[in-house]
Parts: sequence; C-alpha cells; structure tokens
Amino acid sequence: MTEDLSKIADDISSLIPLFNKNSGNMGWFLSTEHASRFKSLAIEAQEEIDDVLGHANGFSLNLINAVNSGENGFFGGPTVTAVSEAAEIVRGAIRQIQRKRERRPAPTATVSNYVSLSRISELKALPSDRWDFTRLIELCRELNVASANSCHMTTSFLVRSILNHVPPVFGLETFAQVASNFPFERSLKPAMVRLQGQARDGADFHLHQPIRKHETLPTEKQVAFAPELDVLLGEVIRVARQGQ
Repeated sequence: MTEDLSKIADDISSLIPLFNKNSGNMGWFLSTEHASRFKSLAIEAQEEIDDVLGHANGFSLNLINAVNSGENGFFGGPTVTAVSEAAEIVRGAIRQIQRKRERRPAPTATVSNYVSLSRISELKALPSDRWDFTRLIELCRELNVASANSCHMTTSFLVRSILNHVPPVFGLETFAQVASNFPFERSLKPAMVRLQGQARDGADFHLHQPIRKHETLPTEKQVAFAPELDVLLGEVIRVARQGQ
C-alpha cells in the first residue's frame, strides 16, 4: 500500500520538469498528455488513501483541492503549485498510514474453544444406528459460540443441557445417576461429581432465580467446567464406540 502511494507521489513529482512556458507569457502549463497523467495519478492516490483512512479523510479532500486549485484545475491542466502540493499531500498520507499501523494494538490471543474441535469431530464420526448425536454436536457448537462471546449464563445453561442429554448413552435416565452409579475409572469420578454438583447447581441458580433488588452476574470462572465436560464427552465417545 505505502509502496504504491510512494511510487504515485514520485510519478507526480516527475511531471514538474515537464511543464512548458506558454508562448503568450501566460505561465507554465503541462501538455494534454501529461495533464491527463496527473489527473489519473491523483485519482489512483485518492482511492488508495480512502481504502486505508476512509472516505472524506483530510488527505483525500486536500488532494482534490490541490488538483483543482489555481486558474486551470482539471479542466485546463494543473499548475506547477498544484502538482507539487499534490505530491506532498500523498507523501503526508503515507506518513499518516504508517503512524496508524504503528499505533495498531497487538493482536489478542486466540480464544480457546470450550469444547475441543477434535471432540466435536469424534462425535460426528460416531455411528448413528443407536444414538443420534446431532443435538449433542449442536449443543457443543453453540456452547463454543456462547463462551467465545462471554455469554456466561448461556454457557452454564448449555453445559446443563448436555448433562441432561447424555445419560441414555450410559444406560441411565439422569446425570445424577451417571455421576453416582456408572463405573467410571477412579480418576474420572471427581470430574463427574463436579459437573453434577457445581455445574448443575450454578446453572439451576441462574436459570430459576427470580428478579432481585440487587443482582450479580456470573464470571468466566464460575462457568469454567471445560476440562470436566471434556472428560464426560470422552466417555460418551468411548461408551458409544463400545456399543458398535
């Protein structure tokens, strides 16, 4: 971008030595060919500047004023002053664009998904002859969207919905039964207990709480059950594969 504008500014400046003295002592002028070239370069510069600084920015407006300044303007050919001023305005725009880039904030860290995309891919690959995982996959997708947009209450509601949705895969009716009765590996049991206790209780509170005189909203930490949910989804996938 700035390289292109710099080249345009140099091309505009290169027109200054091409001015000829009018035979009638009426001043300096550019031939029709070079005057047309100047107009074309000025329009190209304006378009480039507008792309970065937006329409009606100061540099573009002053560029047009410079081109149209003097007695002739676009219609009879530019003046030497107009050409010189136009080249400097383009160079000023280059400096402004460079300053704007230097002030641009550093990119923020990529927000991690609440549900790993690899887990969602595993769910999509499961056989559908016994269980249709379409709703579970969509719950996971929407959970990622809610989490990425800091919709903390929605995040807790969707986690709760997943807990309600998966028990039949384990041959049970409720997640309370899953957490307390299903024979998980010993190391996995605490994750299930935390989901049943803290995750469900938090979601129930936000889901059923009537309006109060003073209110507080959940933070990201209050809905941070991604590791435990990943353990649960891993077990859903394992059990579903065993049932093939």
